[in-house]
Amino acid sequence: GSSLLRALQRRSASDLPSCATSDAVEAHVAVEIAAAGVQASGLVVRVVSQRLYHCRAVAGMKVRYGADYPDSFPYRSKALFAFQEVDGADVCVFALYVQEYDAACPRPNTNRTYISYLDSTRWLHTSPPGQRSVVYHAIVNGYLQYAGAAGFSHAHLWVEPPKAGDEYIFYCRRPDPAHGSRPMPTSQLRAWYVRMLERAQATGIVAEFGDIQQELVSGLTSLRDFPLFEG
Repeated sequence: GSSLLRALQRRSASDLPSCATSDAVEAHVAVEIAAAGVQASGLVVRVVSQRLYHCRAVAGMKVRYGADYPDSFPYRSKALFAFQEVDGADVCVFALYVQEYDAACPRPNTNRTYISYLDSTRWLHTSPPGQRSVVYHAIVNGYLQYAGAAGFSHAHLWVEPPKAGDEYIFYCRRPDPAHGSRPMPTSQLRAWYVRMLERAQATGIVAEFGDIQQELVSGLTSLRDFPLFEG
């Protein structure tokens, strides 16, 4: 019993099983941060959970379209976490939850992936200091690159900061030195994502990006064509 406990205490994030997703993200992060002249030693990316779920169709859509509308949209939920070893301990610094609706999923969700939650901390150590965004952008873009290679044609992000007192993933964090407990303004968060996607576009990961108003709503002819995601 005690020997097993000691063995578990010595396990690190790098001992967690890797997979195609985490390998692709780690490889992309290594290339991107090296190109930016940034180091983030001891960084490990792992998919810590993946399960199959069904997003149930909205009742009103079934009433409107009947048998022509699916009962549900199957997807694979993945939780992708990044860890960094700091003073001998693994610290979770970044988390990403995605819903992957693959080629077998009925339209309009076919081959779409949805980044439902994304959260990070200020504990990432970089050299030079203060380069967290470079690393975090590389993680998300690494996932987008993987998703494109896996056959997903569209990726969706929800750009909305949590309300004061709420947290998406990490809980009970210390107040930010610059913002205190106030949430990040939507405009600032949106600018953070735009910089990330501009880099993805420049490196050929993303063909184009915009908001769903531009892509779908302005030219929508039927609610049947509007994708639905969980949450």
